[in-house]
Amino acid sequence: MSILRWLAAGLFLVGGFTIVSNNALPSWSNKAEAKEATIQVQPGDTLYALARQHDTDVETLAQLNQLKNPALIQVGQELRLPAKGETEKAKQKKQSASNDESAVPTMARGQSLGTFTLTAYTSGPESTGKSPGHPAYGVTSSGAKVAEGVTIAVDPEVIPIGSRVYIDGVGYRVAQDTGGAIKGNKIDVYMNDVDEARQFGVKREVQVELID
Repeated sequence: MSILRWLAAGLFLVGGFTIVSNNALPSWSNKAEAKEATIQVQPGDTLYALARQHDTDVETLAQLNQLKNPALIQVGQELRLPAKGETEKAKQKKQSASNDESAVPTMARGQSLGTFTLTAYTSGPESTGKSPGHPAYGVTSSGAKVAEGVTIAVDPEVIPIGSRVYIDGVGYRVAQDTGGAIKGNKIDVYMNDVDEARQFGVKREVQVELID
């Protein structure tokens, strides 16, 4: 009987040690996982460049940080980065969607035009020298009325007037206007609001594709 009691006491002690050890480990790992990675926007940063740098994409960063307009990020702004697991899930989801669409004929997004420097402008005197009473106020060089979300000013020798392009971090736009300072690989994005245009600043090394 004494031997059986000794064995039972030994098993109880070993089991107790195991339970305590296993309960302690998750608390350490949870603390490590609780840390959330963030970055601070630096001058010249674009959401496209940051996404590539941190192995994610513009859509994921925009959704994670609730950015209504991915083109309007500010210097000093703190952005959350997706956890590694979230990034992998997003990649798998996109890959799955790509595989599903491969059976259906789809149009490629466009032909790469390379990287461009972006600025923003308005219809007002601060950008065009024209006031609301001027007959050419709000009229592009193509003759079309300016429209936010549509109009961009380009160098016609690089992007023909009337062309539709896709600008990373901005979206689809139409080349409707020109500008004295818009030469070579430069694009001026039209905005209604002066403050938003100033906030847009200068964005470099932005990928642009010609759609049609």
